Amino acid sequence: MIGIVQVGMLVQLFLAGAEPSYGSFVNIERLSDRVLLAHWVGVDRRCNLTAIKGQKGLAIIDTEMSPRIMAPIKERIEQVFGRKDWAYVINTHAHDNHPGGNSLFQGAVIVGHENLAADMQWIIHRQTEHHELDRAAVLLRNLRAFLPQVARNREQARMVRGEIKFCELYTQDLREGYEVVKPTLTFADKQTLDLGDLQLELTFFGKGHSNSDIVIYVPQERLLVSGAVVYQRAQFPEVAEETTLQDVHRFIAVLDRFLPEEVKIDHVVPCHSPPLLKSDLAPVRDYYQRMLTGVETARKEGLTLEQTRRRMDPRTNFPAFFDRPPGAWSHGFHERNVNNLWRILSEEEQKLRADTGKTVSLPLGSSVNRP
Repeated sequence: MIGIVQVGMLVQLFLAGAEPSYGSFVNIERLSDRVLLAHWVGVDRRCNLTAIKGQKGLAIIDTEMSPRIMAPIKERIEQVFGRKDWAYVINTHAHDNHPGGNSLFQGAVIVGHENLAADMQWIIHRQTEHHELDRAAVLLRNLRAFLPQVARNREQARMVRGEIKFCELYTQDLREGYEVVKPTLTFADKQTLDLGDLQLELTFFGKGHSNSDIVIYVPQERLLVSGAVVYQRAQFPEVAEETTLQDVHRFIAVLDRFLPEEVKIDHVVPCHSPPLLKSDLAPVRDYYQRMLTGVETARKEGLTLEQTRRRMDPRTNFPAFFDRPPGAWSHGFHERNVNNLWRILSEEEQKLRADTGKTVSLPLGSSVNRP
């Protein structure tokens, strides 16, 4: 049963006349005695950090944007578990909210895909870019101006205050600089971590949302942490600029592993939404398969890219997903996916043509570069 963190400590602080700690902006949800989710409260701010308690120590999956943001989250997790023996830090990928607080877990093994270290380099570069501070300053000014408009709504006011504090802490880390700790244990395909009574099974998903996407399965807890792979319900999956045909086949193969009935999954934890169900995996798997087959068929029939886009119209082909409005960061994912798959298949045909000296087209469901 999922429960929200109790606020007894905060009440005591208020009665004593003390200021509430930053921990008042941290939500904790218990999935079981050994697993909890933590996230910072804010405006569209949710980023799930999964903490796991094992006989041999604690593990956390992802560490938020920067150390000052991660510190109160780490403290709350340690309070709930009553332990501080961190054994592993696992990064699902290198985007904003996922490896920024690694430096707080001294002595723990930092784990990620072998592409993760290179992917993290941009976080180091960002600390020297003034426009990031300028952007944060504008956001803070707008949030502070907006706060009085929601002051009468307790929950909305809490979200806006949480967003303000998040930006303040992040700005402070940017100004002063912070250590970006890269993985000390990497893997190419699969890696199992032993916590005694629990095993964490890490699998590389392929280059999609990033170049280092992984998923983590904990069979003893019937838990799958899907990270950016199954991002949130109804959001289109990704075929990115770096994606290859081998990656697309890997996407399908990895998801196929978790679909059989004998693979028990009670909770699917995505990056940025409340927990999902195992049934949310099948539409993502089917999307990749139908997209690959559809674009392959269109090319074989001699359709143009524009004709293929029309044939693969998402409203009729993929009703389980919907495009975000213009301005949303994920707007236009499906069209981009069609474009990228078209390019990927074209490049594969060119390679085969160069190898054989003949005009060729890939057979449907081609196993070329299948992992």
